[in-house]
Amino acid sequence: MSNSISWFFTLTVIFSSCNPLPGPRHINWEKEWEKNETKLKDLAQDILLQGSKKYTIGNNDFPDTFDYPFDEGFAISSSIDSIDKKKITITFYLDRGLLDHYSAFIFSNDSSALVEFNRNVENGGNDFRIEPNWYVVND
Repeated sequence: MSNSISWFFTLTVIFSSCNPLPGPRHINWEKEWEKNETKLKDLAQDILLQGSKKYTIGNNDFPDTFDYPFDEGFAISSSIDSIDKKKITITFYLDRGLLDHYSAFIFSNDSSALVEFNRNVENGGNDFRIEPNWYVVND
């Protein structure tokens, strides 16, 4: 009898104190931006130049030659069904957590998206404007 109580107690402690689901990674985005800024800007420029000839709206994998420490891919959104280089948002994922959580470097020249990003930065929290058109977002 005491053996079953011990097992019950042990299992109760394990399941009540351990979250089996992983949490978001803690990433020093300033350090990662410093290491990857040029590569990300070059890729964003290539997306703007090549557009729908090379990339698609939605999720994309990084090119094989692109050395980026986070293998989460990137997403392109635009106001129309094809890539509009004058109104585009590119999300370079740092972390894609469970459910809706993600962290990313974001490039955008879409004025409505920029209004939202700037509002989120001004409200405080953990979204930051790195430089014009570039943000780090932690949603």
